[in-house]
Amino acid sequence: MHFTNVAALALGLFASSGLAIPSWVKPATIQLANEQSGTSANVAVPVDGVKRPIQELWGHTAVAHEGLVFASSAMITAFQQTTVCEFTEGPRLDVKLDAEKTYASFGGGVRDLCAAYVVCKCEGM
Repeated sequence: MHFTNVAALALGLFASSGLAIPSWVKPATIQLANEQSGTSANVAVPVDGVKRPIQELWGHTAVAHEGLVFASSAMITAFQQTTVCEFTEGPRLDVKLDAEKTYASFGGGVRDLCAAYVVCKCEGM
């Protein structure tokens, strides 16, 4: 438990000082799935607190069609215990994945995620 607090503090210091995230912070692997087409795709997302477009990360995977990303759910499949990943798209989407909640439906079937973002960080950053 003490190591986790020290790790979170160190990450916070690195993030606030503009230095690179230490190499021991592994990326989170997130799977987007499209229940309608039966496709899914895993992408490694850096755990650095940077907000990234879903299009940029999944735009060339099996859940994309003509460059647009369509998914019905997300699951975090590889991560550190302190990792938190959030999917946002204005007021229409706010999904958080972490060690306690590793799966989330986007609700209402398949969604166009062309304007959505994901950000992964360690708790405490």
